[in-house]
Amino acid sequence: MVKREVLYFEDYGAQNTTQTIKAAKKTALKLDLKYVVVATATGSTAVKTAKAFKNTNIKVVAVTEYAGMAKFSEANRNKLQQMNTTIITSTHAFLSPAESIPKLHTGHCSENTLIKDVLRRFSQGMKVAPEIVMMATDAGAIPPSTDVLSIAGTGKGADTCIIAKSCHSDDFFDKQNGMEIREIIAMPRKKRFW
Repeated sequence: MVKREVLYFEDYGAQNTTQTIKAAKKTALKLDLKYVVVATATGSTAVKTAKAFKNTNIKVVAVTEYAGMAKFSEANRNKLQQMNTTIITSTHAFLSPAESIPKLHTGHCSENTLIKDVLRRFSQGMKVAPEIVMMATDAGAIPPSTDVLSIAGTGKGADTCIIAKSCHSDDFFDKQNGMEIREIIAMPRKKRFW
């Protein structure tokens, strides 16, 4: 049996970013993890994460929103590149052409929508955290079947942190190679749904 502290924030949002990153670093160092994946829209949360993990042997991978949606700052991109942070921009793992069907056919619900909505019951970040692990694995930035620390949030900043076993998106439900959420490090008690 292992005892670890879990942070439960009363509210979601960016105000939890510093504490989330601090708890993430403490956990990653204690467990000797090799990879941290962080969701970032503008690059701001990734820069904070990369600074926190500077001078460690932990590789930081920043995962942006997909091209055309990302509002990633060039200044942040430059800062991250100077800190040897890998930046991934790709299609969201839980986004597919099936997601466009409800726009044409009322009442249709894809499997991806169900997966996303179940994970959002934990928090918006809990939907994003495993998703960015798969995106980073699909892009070759982290190997499959590896314990990875994943940091995400609700809108801006970070309020959710988990340890997940990495996998490719097409292995998500695989019984041997699939996604496993191993530990929750931080998450908000209050949720926001969109």
